[in-house]
Amino acid sequence: MSILDKISERFPIRRTKPQKEAFRKWVMAEMTAMGYSPRVEASGNGKHRNVVAGSPDAARMTITAHYDTPACIGLPNLMIPRNWPVYFLYQGLIICILLAIAFGVGLGLMALTGSEEMLRVGLLAAYFALLGFMLYGPANRHNVNDNTSGVAALLQTMERIPPEHRQKVAFILFDNEEKGCQGSKAFAKEHLVVQHNRLIVNLDCVGVGDHFLLTVPSLARNLAEYALLERILAEREGFSVHFFGALTTRGNSDFRSFKCGVGVSAYRQVPGVGFCTGDIHTWRDTRADQANLDFISGGLADLVQQLPQEEA
Repeated sequence: MSILDKISERFPIRRTKPQKEAFRKWVMAEMTAMGYSPRVEASGNGKHRNVVAGSPDAARMTITAHYDTPACIGLPNLMIPRNWPVYFLYQGLIICILLAIAFGVGLGLMALTGSEEMLRVGLLAAYFALLGFMLYGPANRHNVNDNTSGVAALLQTMERIPPEHRQKVAFILFDNEEKGCQGSKAFAKEHLVVQHNRLIVNLDCVGVGDHFLLTVPSLARNLAEYALLERILAEREGFSVHFFGALTTRGNSDFRSFKCGVGVSAYRQVPGVGFCTGDIHTWRDTRADQANLDFISGGLADLVQQLPQEEA
């Protein structure tokens, strides 16, 4: 059974404290069996529990993914990183749907009470209740691409790296990405060297699509580690790999918490839309392709092995 299948079968939801604790216990046992010495690092006054293997402060680079899972909002959280007009049109559509539902609630309250003031009160209350539901509503029961795929790819990368090269890289599984990247933001504030100077490669939704997009801030392009990463991935066969600037590419994940954070996600190409990933935060998030995980984990393992040993 693959790592992806193990996590999907045993820990499909990682949202409550007991669910996260059970997963952390399992994943640390897996890392230990590979020869690593993982630990839980509590950040943000203990609010966020990140799983860390290696020394991010001393390593040449750090590979990350978030392990928490989201609420089920019903509407797909379409990831459209490069087509800004279509992205904003879709966001506007979601807002219109929410307002229409809220307006219906307000009309119902007005009809029941005979008060026009209840239309306004009901509309506002229902609208903000719907926004809260999208963030804190019932847990999504299917999270294979978001972000079991990223966790599995990270573990596969760990497994592929020979012991003599492991001091050059660190690994972090971040908590509470689905609540505004709180786990990574708290970690970055407590590790300023990592926040400002280290290459961070973050894996999020890497399981569906034959196009890998890397979102790259300008500071990361100055790092030798990034130059090697770009060369290795560009030369690998089987998938198309694209490198775009962080300012011109949509996407909000843990890599944004770091000055040299590079986001890695997989996408399909959709006519009229461009790069797109759907089904996120819905019950349809049931698939990740093993070939995707093999591609990115193999590339990252090759990168670590090619980093100069003497500079680690």
